[in-house]
Amino acid sequence: FLHYLCGSSPTSSEMNDSLLYQAYGVKNYSYARTEYKDNSIFLHLKTISPKRFVCPHCGGLHVIKYGIVRRKLHNLPFGSKPCYLSLQIQRYCCKRCGAVWQSDIPFTHGQVSYTYRFSSYVLDLLRMGNTIKDVAQHLHVGWNMVKEIHKKYLKSKYSSPPLKEVHRIGIDEFATRKGHIYKTIVVDLDTGRIIHVGEGKGKEALRGFWKRVRRNKVKITTVTSDLSAAFIASVMENAPNAVHVYDKFHVSKLVNDAVDTVRRQVYAQETDLEKRSLIKGARWLLLRKDRDIFDDEKKMRLENILQTNTPLFHAYYLKEDLDQIWMQRSKQEAEKQLFYWCQRAKETQLTPFIKVANTLMARRSGILAWYHAPVTNAMLEGINNKIKVMKRRAYGYRDEQYFNLLLLGLHDKTNAIRG
Repeated sequence: FLHYLCGSSPTSSEMNDSLLYQAYGVKNYSYARTEYKDNSIFLHLKTISPKRFVCPHCGGLHVIKYGIVRRKLHNLPFGSKPCYLSLQIQRYCCKRCGAVWQSDIPFTHGQVSYTYRFSSYVLDLLRMGNTIKDVAQHLHVGWNMVKEIHKKYLKSKYSSPPLKEVHRIGIDEFATRKGHIYKTIVVDLDTGRIIHVGEGKGKEALRGFWKRVRRNKVKITTVTSDLSAAFIASVMENAPNAVHVYDKFHVSKLVNDAVDTVRRQVYAQETDLEKRSLIKGARWLLLRKDRDIFDDEKKMRLENILQTNTPLFHAYYLKEDLDQIWMQRSKQEAEKQLFYWCQRAKETQLTPFIKVANTLMARRSGILAWYHAPVTNAMLEGINNKIKVMKRRAYGYRDEQYFNLLLLGLHDKTNAIRG
């Protein structure tokens, strides 16, 4: 390539222009010379002046050359060596209107310091699963340059997710960092893509989403979320006719937390050292479903715990029977089961379970709405796990806009998790 580019061929001028275009997308510029400097290759190019000069402002023909401007652009690497395009850009002046301009650079955009081909190559490397740090080191450029290229791409493609075909949504929040800093996401349950990212976990986090819903005249028919009062109020205010289902896994989490609280209370109050040693470290056993415990030794330990601790006996079997609420043949039978479960929970006189029972009774309409629309937040929990991996791999994100764009593009399999 360099043999022809350096002009050793009899038809070097035509060959140079052709290779520059095919390899780097360069047009309207001609090859001048090659320079090797600091273990890098510099291709010096100059503007190909048009045969007829016309002012783009007034259309006048009285145009003169008005000096040159030099720019250096990151280009596709040549093997393992960085390659730059050093441009000699011609400036022009119209003697009729006084306007001054310079030749266009059709293979880059704005004032960035890289070519289109270079930015495409960066995106290809990121799609292959490389991190921003890996790509920056490979191309001998700064981390921020790679991030900005990726950010610009995400912004052009994902900044305004279409809502036209959205009818069923899931709402959930996740912690972005320590100190109770949260973000709220809205996911299209039919496509699995994040269509909104809001700051915080209150009603304000969803305000922008509902504004877009009204602007696009979208009809939301089904919503699933946890039992957050803010989410419930927001949905009731903005989509009163939608079926709002309270996610059964979040209901189960309330009960699991109650079981763990009872376990800790029993351990703290127990004076028998043998019983304390039996309870200690048994959290996993008590929270795991009975059908999922295959180890005979662990099953025997669980039976011993339940036989020797009445509070844990009641707590464990209340947890096991909770799923019966979603296994009935009709909503009416499910409502009876819910009332029955809450009555049993109150009869145990265990404070954590009395609180859970009161919560479930207050939220029973959303819990039983599952019989109108059997959906859950399982998809959102999977997305939250991906987000955790993404944050861990990148050691967090300081650019909030970039982080939000990554979330909006998380559903695209070509847009790998990066850091």
